[in-house]
Amino acid sequence: MNARSPLDEAWVSPRPARGGSLRVAVAYPNSYWVGMSNLGYQAVLRGFLDVPGFDVRRVFWEGSGLYFPDGSRSLSEFDVVAFSVSFQPDLVHLPRMLEAGGVAPFAPEAAGPFVLGGGAALTINPEPVAQFFDLIIIGDSEPVFETLPDILLSAGPSGSRDRILELAAGLPGAYVPSMYSAGEVKGSRYLIPRPLGSMSPWIERSMVSSLDVKPARPAVVARGTEFGSMYPLEISRGCGAKCSFCAASHICGPVRFLGLERMEKEVRTGLKYRRKIGLVGTAVSYHPELLDAGRMILDLGGRFSPSSVRLERMTPELAEMLAASGHRTVSLAPEAGTSALRKTVGKGFSDDAIMEAVNLLQRARVPGVKVYFMVGLPGEEDDDMAAISDLVGRIRDKVVGAGRKRGKVGNITVSVNPFVPKPHTPLEREPMAAEDVLSRRLKSLREKIGRMGGVRFQAGSMRGAYLDALISLGDRNLGKALGALPAGGISLRKLQRIFPDADRILFDRRNGKLPWTLFGGRSGKVV
Repeated sequence: MNARSPLDEAWVSPRPARGGSLRVAVAYPNSYWVGMSNLGYQAVLRGFLDVPGFDVRRVFWEGSGLYFPDGSRSLSEFDVVAFSVSFQPDLVHLPRMLEAGGVAPFAPEAAGPFVLGGGAALTINPEPVAQFFDLIIIGDSEPVFETLPDILLSAGPSGSRDRILELAAGLPGAYVPSMYSAGEVKGSRYLIPRPLGSMSPWIERSMVSSLDVKPARPAVVARGTEFGSMYPLEISRGCGAKCSFCAASHICGPVRFLGLERMEKEVRTGLKYRRKIGLVGTAVSYHPELLDAGRMILDLGGRFSPSSVRLERMTPELAEMLAASGHRTVSLAPEAGTSALRKTVGKGFSDDAIMEAVNLLQRARVPGVKVYFMVGLPGEEDDDMAAISDLVGRIRDKVVGAGRKRGKVGNITVSVNPFVPKPHTPLEREPMAAEDVLSRRLKSLREKIGRMGGVRFQAGSMRGAYLDALISLGDRNLGKALGALPAGGISLRKLQRIFPDADRILFDRRNGKLPWTLFGGRSGKVV
């Protein structure tokens, strides 16, 4: 195990070291805490660190300036700046970050570092920020790292940008924005990207066929992050549930699972750094060997924490294993208060099924429950708020009753967030709920649930939701307004003032071609 750094980091991959022929900044457009908590960012960092010849440095955005934990002062010092972005709201920092680093936004083809992008946020819809990048990877990064490092190294520090793009354009999932013009098309109010010359009219997502080849795990384990107490390991990608609101289940391709034999090898490595293994993925609870994996980790003296558990996949044995791993709270996501509304978003289980999952956790002596709901769903009415509060009341009664018998009542948290339509999902054309509707429904829930003793109510930000929706659903026109948008969200009125097309994007996408139809939407290239 490598020695710790002053940041209380333990390096699993080789530590950044000077001397490589090509200088690469692996960038995340948010804080160190956010970026280092992201397994996608860690995978890109590891991809460059594991190849000899690169001088790799990390860089983050800390509110008002760049932060280089491995040393450096400006992005302009680098030959390549590689961004990995998982969440659309983080993209508001992108123009600020480039400008602060001495890289001209909107001019990636000018002299300066080669700007590369990837991650879930760009796979969902790269168009709002396409003009910031020389090359964007749509889909999985693993197939790209089989070839891209050699392309960059062969070009060298003074390599021709055009030559790099010519070679990289043939990579799986490669999107070169400068080779696509965005303009108006008949019947659409969006700017639609169209190929120039012989470029393909379709960008197929890059997909890795097996997670066993190079499992996603940290390049460095850091205490000062959201998951600093555990060692995260991706055990699934893709999701067969296909919930109609979830972009991840529609962009990540067919379901793939990390095999148990390879998982054990990675777990043994992870236990050298942390006692708890974080099992990460879009379909963790569907892993066919999840119970075997849990037993294996416990037998090795570790604990495990799944990133999510579908409540219909809860079993007595899984609940017991979660308790043995020290879980004091487990999260469940009914999403809506009635079975009819749940069915419309792909959560087709009854109230009784929800209560059975809560009951199994209480029997296993997992005292706390966190429950997630959405407001503003298509087809939702004000009366659905009463159904949510009634369901929360039943959950509270079950948890409190079981807790009193044990002599200690667990925590109950209810998290309610505005529904945000996402590209590539069946709900991509649905409008956001109006501001007064969201405000009224959140207020109703806060009042009803707030009166329940022992229940903590958390409401997601309406301002953050509108910002998320705008960036998720925008086109290239949005790019130049990004720098004026505050990172924490914005009122709808101010949003409309800064970007007059906001209403069209948020509330009127029923007709016409959409800018992200160029990217995926069918099975991509599996390599």
